[in-house]
Amino acid sequence: MSTAKQAIYTQTAKAKLLFVKNKNTYKLVCAFNVFEKTTVFGHEKYKFPTQAKCDYVSGDISAETLAQDLPRVMQTASEVLRTNNIILV
Repeated sequence: MSTAKQAIYTQTAKAKLLFVKNKNTYKLVCAFNVFEKTTVFGHEKYKFPTQAKCDYVSGDISAETLAQDLPRVMQTASEVLRTNNIILV
């Protein structure tokens, strides 16, 4: 495997869950270009780009079945992004 392909597989993507209030659902948003951190009340928060500029945005995930659906959605994101390093922040 060439070094360019190896670099793709070893990159780390950051992911977060967004809650959509009016639908009572969640979305998984993944991006590689998340570098800025801010500290709010002792907690680190990452600054994500807008959803249009993110590398992967899942469809709606029901809040009731989030625990069962999240591993499947993370696996799909891993396949689409071609990386095994996705960190949920």
